[in-house]
Amino acid sequence: MDEKQHPNNENKKPDAHNKATGRPANAKRVMAKRWLYPAIYLGAAAVIIGLMYARSQMGSSPTSVTATDSNGTTTSIEQPKEPFVWPVADGTKTEVTVPFFPVKGTLQQQESALVEYDNEYYPHQGIDIKTSGGSSFEVDAALSGTVSKVDNQPLYGQEVVVQSPDGYTETYQSLESVDVKAGETIHQGQTLGTAGANVFEKSEGNHLYFQVDYNGQPVDPESLLPKQ
Repeated sequence: MDEKQHPNNENKKPDAHNKATGRPANAKRVMAKRWLYPAIYLGAAAVIIGLMYARSQMGSSPTSVTATDSNGTTTSIEQPKEPFVWPVADGTKTEVTVPFFPVKGTLQQQESALVEYDNEYYPHQGIDIKTSGGSSFEVDAALSGTVSKVDNQPLYGQEVVVQSPDGYTETYQSLESVDVKAGETIHQGQTLGTAGANVFEKSEGNHLYFQVDYNGQPVDPESLLPKQ
């Protein structure tokens, strides 16, 4: 054979790949550079941190909520760590029969939020919740917190007051029975008692009076509760 057409192995060019590793032959020179490993670690850390931040933002809840206070002012207040839930057992069909008194509302809205007692009218500082049939129902905690007061009010019926985090206080009145004690720590959704009737709002029959205060100022509970 013609040696020019078939040169021996000694004249062959080096293989472009390292047979042991499968990497290009010049990879060893690149990997040997001292800055490469730190750069890889820093880049990976940046990606991981970015992904963790994005996930936390996707799962986070708003830090503020818009509420209306007793002066009729709509303000942005701090969102509680756990959003409010309706203070009734799951599956209980209820409606708001007497709303929060709107200082800046229409005359008709204001009239619907007045309570008549002993020939006088009082603006409603909370909301009345009752079933369509007027039956008694289970009253549950709208927020977690600590029971600061349990009392039997001559006009308002049995009362439970709960102090919650972030400056919120919830008042539950017109209770027929109470299942918690002052000083007790309760969780959201826990049964507080059952709804009943009271003297102050006798015409309402069995109902729950629910009031929410933020830093000592009554706010409209419906502006905090989920839309029904």
